[in-house]
Amino acid sequence: MSFPFFLAQRIHFTRSDASRRVSPPAIRIAVAGIAIGLVVMILSVAIVIGFKREIREKVIGFGGHLQVHAMANNKTYETVPICISDSLLSAIGGVPEVTHIKPYITKPAVIKTDDDFLAVVMKGEEEIAADGFFGNNHKDGNLPEGEREILVSQHIADKLKISVGEKVILYFIGSDLNADQFAYGVESQSIKSRQLRVAGIYSSGFNEYDSQMIVGSLSMLQGVSGWDEDMVSGVEVNLADFPSLDDRYYDLIAALHDRQDRRGTAFYVQTIEQLNPQIFAWLDLLDTNVWVILILMTVVASFTMISGLLIIILERTAMIGILKAMGCNNRQLRSAFLYVAAFLIGKGLLIGNIIGIAICLIQQHFHLVSLDPENYYLDSVPIALNPIHILAFNAGTILITLLILLVPSSLVARISPVRAIASAE
Repeated sequence: MSFPFFLAQRIHFTRSDASRRVSPPAIRIAVAGIAIGLVVMILSVAIVIGFKREIREKVIGFGGHLQVHAMANNKTYETVPICISDSLLSAIGGVPEVTHIKPYITKPAVIKTDDDFLAVVMKGEEEIAADGFFGNNHKDGNLPEGEREILVSQHIADKLKISVGEKVILYFIGSDLNADQFAYGVESQSIKSRQLRVAGIYSSGFNEYDSQMIVGSLSMLQGVSGWDEDMVSGVEVNLADFPSLDDRYYDLIAALHDRQDRRGTAFYVQTIEQLNPQIFAWLDLLDTNVWVILILMTVVASFTMISGLLIIILERTAMIGILKAMGCNNRQLRSAFLYVAAFLIGKGLLIGNIIGIAICLIQQHFHLVSLDPENYYLDSVPIALNPIHILAFNAGTILITLLILLVPSSLVARISPVRAIASAE
């Protein structure tokens, strides 16, 4: 055991005498500063990452990571069809990390009950899987199984006062739109209606979509639109890993850039970020908030440790003078007090980890802190604990704090043995 480490143990673990009344409170404050700082770091990052993940998954659930649709499509839900084929699906499936490919149709409509009506968007899918997005967010009733069944959101059900099993009428306007008519601004304004049964109710909590999206049969919308069986609005592509979105985007563009469907329509690829720029720009702003919190908490913890270490050094001025007179050099004494600081930092980190992780686990399992879905798109505070982040916080706090403490520890070199012993007497 080295002498600085032995001395640090004596300083830290030996009880203070009655005359030393300043050091214990200062040490407690320093340890509390480290612990509180780490708790705030763990909570802030776990909440922000959890929030971003939940919102991102909701948006992706409605549109996939990537979408392939017609080059001529505008920004409305009334779309120009593309013709899918085995070769097209094979080309999309050949892109790395593609896990799921889903053709879809979206079409504006008006849903009408006996007492009310509402403008909505109907999304048609070949199959609404129980383990898919709408299946996971299914709240009541069953998932649609036939052409005459639909899934509505809880928001729409509450607004129109409809329940599972009721029949509603959907009016579709602007049918029979094809690529040639779209290019010349020609559109049929025929109105078609369908009586459909509400098979179930879903609730994603994402009111931007819940307020207008209903889900039903792909083949029914093909019939309403006058499209062939291979015509769809587009193809949703899901990936295994969101961080690789940009790379897979360019891979998919390269796979489809020289392709056209049987009607000569060119394909256009968009990411979910391009389709929802406001939402993802808002999520990116949360990263700035996290960095501000991390920097502030590190500064606060560092200053509390600086204050605590200075008090410990000043209270032991006489001891430092005696040790210097006995032959200890400044480097050994500085190392000893840095070891003391490391003991305090370790204690603060232990307490902070226990409290921070405990709060996260409690919230993760019991959802004690709730949110208003109207404002936050979630009904409770989301938590995403990452062991790598926690280890990084601990290592970063130790490293940064000890580096900053090199400055106050240099005070040891300025203490004169003669004056220190004389002042003690």
